[in-house]
Amino acid sequence: MKSAHSSIRTASVVAAVLATMAIGSGAPAAWAGPETPPPSAHPAPSAFVGSVTAIDPIRTRPKGSGVGAVAGGVAGGVVGHELFGSTLGTVAGAAGGAVLGNNLERNHREGVAGYHVHVRLDDGRSRTITQTHIGDLRVGDRVRLEGGQVHRM
Repeated sequence: MKSAHSSIRTASVVAAVLATMAIGSGAPAAWAGPETPPPSAHPAPSAFVGSVTAIDPIRTRPKGSGVGAVAGGVAGGVVGHELFGSTLGTVAGAAGGAVLGNNLERNHREGVAGYHVHVRLDDGRSRTITQTHIGDLRVGDRVRLEGGQVHRM
């Protein structure tokens, strides 16, 4: 039969072994070198890659051919004569009609000469590139700047 003293001593030894194992497993090994951080999941920001934030057309407004001015002048002269019944009314109507007709013709023939493409680069900077054609490029597209042009990725 075991004595109470040996049971206590056995329990003390077991407790000391377990405590040593617990302390030892949590401590870093003395020979372990410095830990290197894991590689970054995100590449460094680029000065040549970004997103389109806006596309503004460059509008042209050509000179009038004269057709609008003539048509507007005739119509304005008739209206001025009908409203005022005098030569002064006819002349004022013709002048106003000519200006209005010329502007209508110029606005109708308005065209697009190119586009300003605004890009927010991944490095935080903004660039505006002028291009004559943009194809199917849209706001929000990821793009690459190359040779002074914007290319969709």
